[in-house]
Amino acid sequence: QRRHHQAQRIIQSFLQDSTWMAPVLVAKLPELLPPQTALFVANSLPIRWLEFFWSANQYHHHIFVNRGANGIDGTLSTAMGIAHRSQHPTVLLTGDLSLLHDSNGFLNQGQLQGSLTIILLNNNGGGIFEGLPIAAHDDVFERYFATPQAVNFAQLCRTYGVYHQTIPDLFSFKTALGQPAPTPIQVLELNGDRRGEWQWLRSLQAQFAQLTD
Repeated sequence: QRRHHQAQRIIQSFLQDSTWMAPVLVAKLPELLPPQTALFVANSLPIRWLEFFWSANQYHHHIFVNRGANGIDGTLSTAMGIAHRSQHPTVLLTGDLSLLHDSNGFLNQGQLQGSLTIILLNNNGGGIFEGLPIAAHDDVFERYFATPQAVNFAQLCRTYGVYHQTIPDLFSFKTALGQPAPTPIQVLELNGDRRGEWQWLRSLQAQFAQLTD
């Protein structure tokens, strides 16, 4: 019990002292989303950020995930299916590669009943692999593991007729969530640094390790 409270204090201290990044956004999501939001969380880093930093709350959000053999297949289409039948606001929390893998799902926007807000954590590649030893070998890591695509999501969204907005800070994020979107699907993009985020996480883990000494 004592160690748990100590760990929570460390997390809160790290989050308060951090710049605007994916873990900070995820930690604040429970209180920023409308109550009973249907939240679909993509694989790779988004679901792990949620596991690390989603706090207990009283807002009764409905969490959906695809695990197992699904990988990142059909991330966008699954979220659109949830939004199509949901009686509550629907949000997709995803990374850039997961969204790109199913980007043609945007073609079904005209058939969507309801609305979908996509929170895009764009760290230009597979951020989850930054935690592997191979990440130290830049000659192969970027091309074969991180696989950055350098896609301009604003242009991609215009191609599909989807509203897009970059969210450079918490205030912009709160404002965007509080306004109705001009299209059934909207993309709110947070640009991140996957290597910097992993260094931040390792610093946090080092603080945790001191609790066990």
